[in-house]
Amino acid sequence: MLEPSTRFYPLRMVAYVRNEVEMEVSVRNGGKEERWVECDVSVPEAVSLAPDRLLSKGRMRVGIVLPGEKISKKIKIYGGASSYPDTYVIRLTFYGYGKDGTIEERYEVKSDLRCEKLGQG
Repeated sequence: MLEPSTRFYPLRMVAYVRNEVEMEVSVRNGGKEERWVECDVSVPEAVSLAPDRLLSKGRMRVGIVLPGEKISKKIKIYGGASSYPDTYVIRLTFYGYGKDGTIEERYEVKSDLRCEKLGQG
């Protein structure tokens, strides 16, 4: 059984200015079989997965996680003039592939990214 989790650094994004946060995606394998893990990432249109253009969907290859182990990858989320103060819901879909290449496990996770004006919070 896969146990996905996320966290942000810094904890919040600054509204209306160019900046970025790093989201760390971690997966712990509580099962008895190794899994190849991939993750679909979907962000609101106010932020982007690319620094120079609007990109709201992407896929990251997390890697092979052995039973009882944990693996982590980082992805950047970019803000700019269109990133207004709000709580953005980042949607993640994790896929755990078995040895034969079929999807054995699938998990949907939501993670909240806070975006605030400078001087608030």
